[in-house]
Amino acid sequence: MATIGLWMYRNDGGDEIVAALSAALVKRGHTVIENCDLPRCIVMNGQVINPDGVNLSELDLLYHMNVDEQTEHQMEMLGAVERSGVTLVNSFQACMKARDKFVTNQLLRQAGLSVPPSALVPSNVLSPVRKLFDQWGKLLVKSRFGHGGKAIALFDNYDQFVDFSQFTASSTPNYYLEKFIHFGEHDYRVELLDGAVIGGYARSRTHPFKTNVSAGGKMTPMPPSREHQELARSAAAVLGITTTIVDIIRCADTGQDYITEVNHIMGIFVEAGMRRSPKTVVKTVDPSFAYDEKKLKMLTDYLVSAAERASRARARS
Repeated sequence: MATIGLWMYRNDGGDEIVAALSAALVKRGHTVIENCDLPRCIVMNGQVINPDGVNLSELDLLYHMNVDEQTEHQMEMLGAVERSGVTLVNSFQACMKARDKFVTNQLLRQAGLSVPPSALVPSNVLSPVRKLFDQWGKLLVKSRFGHGGKAIALFDNYDQFVDFSQFTASSTPNYYLEKFIHFGEHDYRVELLDGAVIGGYARSRTHPFKTNVSAGGKMTPMPPSREHQELARSAAAVLGITTTIVDIIRCADTGQDYITEVNHIMGIFVEAGMRRSPKTVVKTVDPSFAYDEKKLKMLTDYLVSAAERASRARARS
């Protein structure tokens, strides 16, 4: 049977999810390497070796779902593992597209999907930014590779932005900018696996413009509408991403929906997170969040099928 590697988050209830997924895969007859520890891997003569001495280049499939421990070295290791002939979920190419907010915005726009107006400007050429304030009013500066609402700033006027640029330009080659869209009290999230909707919810903000839980956002029961499901499916298809959680906002003035992010991994297992995370801990989990079991089964079935295909392909090569 196949050998499957896992590199998953362990905080916020992730440890019990890893144990359950590993047990389910083993029950289906597969060998599982639970802790691939990508940030500490090395590449020796083209082979990716983890700290325990396991050769990850000999895996049939590697499933990665760990953003908090993500490093640039980890991303290098993902690419090296895939080039070794290992199937990645998500693929390295899809991750690189989704991980970069500028690239995501451009590709979705070219595909005709609704995304916020955006710009990428060199840090030493600010004249276009003045025009953007005239056109947009307020704008957001976003780290292209940030997550959890980190490294996002809102600016009301050009002078404010100039002060910011004087402090950051020497260490920043360019700025990724988006028009600030007033979206009301919450955003929407739709979680997908291989084109199928797993579930979804909203995040209500307590921050002036961020909904991220790490920025004080509150998980809000709100199953995704049919329109949002279709929008999320289309976005995932454009980027070629297998499993993701898509963030959407609705303009409070026009009612138009905008895709703000296509995450390069799926979201946390919500029920386990609510029980275990100090950020979201609750006594009773709302029934609309209760899809961990469904999600785990869908993920197990997908990984088994993908790993078996990969194993057969390797045997033929």
